[in-house]
Amino acid sequence: MINRSMFTVKRKARRYKKWLEKITIYPYPYEVSGRNYYLIDYVKLNQTIGGAIMSDQEEHHQDVKKAHRNLYLFYRLHEKILEGKVRASVKLEFFRIPLKRMDETPDPKWKAPYKVINRLLDLQLLYRKTYDDFWEHISEIKEKKLPLKDEELELAINTAAKLETIQYHVVCELANNMDVLKQWKQLMQEKKMWDEMKKEQQVFYTQLMQNEEFMMEEAKKAKSDNFDKAFKLNKEAMTIYMSKEQKSDYEVLRYP
Repeated sequence: MINRSMFTVKRKARRYKKWLEKITIYPYPYEVSGRNYYLIDYVKLNQTIGGAIMSDQEEHHQDVKKAHRNLYLFYRLHEKILEGKVRASVKLEFFRIPLKRMDETPDPKWKAPYKVINRLLDLQLLYRKTYDDFWEHISEIKEKKLPLKDEELELAINTAAKLETIQYHVVCELANNMDVLKQWKQLMQEKKMWDEMKKEQQVFYTQLMQNEEFMMEEAKKAKSDNFDKAFKLNKEAMTIYMSKEQKSDYEVLRYP
């Protein structure tokens, strides 16, 4: 049903296409008053230079604005979440192997670095779960060929804000404990345990330490040390920013 709808929408979209432009129709429509509305981009030389909102049925003007708001916000957030793919794929063994090595060779000096690396592991697990949960839900929508609803928009807002919050807490954890990690690496080398780790694990921590100045600067952008408060603030700021962008985009739509 949705494929047939997209065919109809693409045929309508061609009427507003200009020379050398290509049409991109975002795959998931948004349902308003029983109608599916699609977000459309007109692209030239890999640059989006126009947009439209269309339905495979006759559009109701009073529904178009809501459809555009929800579609625009969802897809901009969708893109932002997708940017987290690399971070979500950071290997858990980067944290679990050093923790295992310290468990196997007890030493009072491990206490501080163990706490830091364990905290980084917890944050990575949370990041990965937040990222995966979003895509699992979207896959279900795709499989069942369902249109987007308010639930998906809220999920996108929460996911994007949470991933950003987690990332800043990772940066803060590193910035605040860089000396601890440097001392840990030195002790690992003294105990001949550093060379026991895989090369990619060594590179991971070495690069973190080399980026100390960057970490310090990024940590200043964190809105709060409290996770829940930071999440709330990030969610509010993200929604306000996206809403302003959406209003500007709506004003220059080619259709309706």
